[in-house]
Amino acid sequence: MGGGASLDCGHLTIDLSALASNYKTMCAKTTSEAKDKSVSIAAVVKADAYGLGLEAVAPALSKAGCVDFFVAQISEALQLRGLLPDATIYVLNGLGDTPAIFTKNNLIPCLINIEQIKLWQKAGDNPAALMLDIGFNRLGLAATDLLDLASDPTLFEGWQLKMIIGHLACSDDPDHPMNRAQAETFRDACATLPDAPKSLANSGGVLLGADYHFDMARCGIALYGGMEADGIKPVATLTAPLLQIRQIVQGESVGYSASFTASHDMQIGIIALGYGDGIPHRFGTKAQAVPLWLAEQAVPIIGKISMDTLAVNLTNLPLSGHLPPQIGDMVEVFGTHNPLPHLAKAGDTTAYELLTRLGKRTKRLYV
Repeated sequence: MGGGASLDCGHLTIDLSALASNYKTMCAKTTSEAKDKSVSIAAVVKADAYGLGLEAVAPALSKAGCVDFFVAQISEALQLRGLLPDATIYVLNGLGDTPAIFTKNNLIPCLINIEQIKLWQKAGDNPAALMLDIGFNRLGLAATDLLDLASDPTLFEGWQLKMIIGHLACSDDPDHPMNRAQAETFRDACATLPDAPKSLANSGGVLLGADYHFDMARCGIALYGGMEADGIKPVATLTAPLLQIRQIVQGESVGYSASFTASHDMQIGIIALGYGDGIPHRFGTKAQAVPLWLAEQAVPIIGKISMDTLAVNLTNLPLSGHLPPQIGDMVEVFGTHNPLPHLAKAGDTTAYELLTRLGKRTKRLYV
């Protein structure tokens, strides 16, 4: 799988064994409040498996033991069903007006309002999940909807309640008070509904502990190596070749708007990656330079990001024991030396954005 080598574009290497390892690590981190019951881990594979390629990622996760998958859109669900005929597939964006597609392809909608519940009742005795809005104010049944459900038990007739789902807004900050508040709201809301399996935790929620685990956790970014936690391995490595090495003198500028001016003579490198490939344009406008990696040393971005290229400072290379930079050398954008969460923090963005923005010109290689 994957594309061949190329000397004029970025390369994204995806380690499927690390992906499987991360899945098993997250399974090991879950704890059920009931000692005789296990917590399952579902994989979130929306947005083309966070940009890493659904066709390779989903079968690898299935082989690692995953049976439950979440996507956002019906088109993603249909693609996934073609890859995994026996998987349990949930669609987070709701039912829309196409229940027949769900029933025909054995897909589970996450119902987000009373109207969708009534529409699903007409589709026959089929499973669905309820998505609760517990303070995120995104998708899901509001508090007033829960009152309607409590006052009209007939709304649960004619279909199967497969799962009750909530979503944490601040799980990436373990000390945020909203985490505890949302867990309590979720418990209170579930108490008004028929008994069913429950799912609240995302990747960050798993790390918050057993109070957040319930029956199923839905993991995304942790599987792809985009968060820091014990046992989580890097999955994706993005590199790009040096196209040109230039010597510039004090006072010369680099890039659009001449936003960077050399304060001394410099050696710079031009790399085959730009905002057309998903590198955020703001990486080239930050006051504190965003670092990439070459020859065991950080090489900071200088000047604005172009559509197809960016520039880095190579002035202090080579290090002792290393060869001078050469045309074709691969610069690591993120990976083992420059971890994805570290790059995201330096660039004032998220691992989610960096992965899902990667363009189609980047050659993908699965190992």
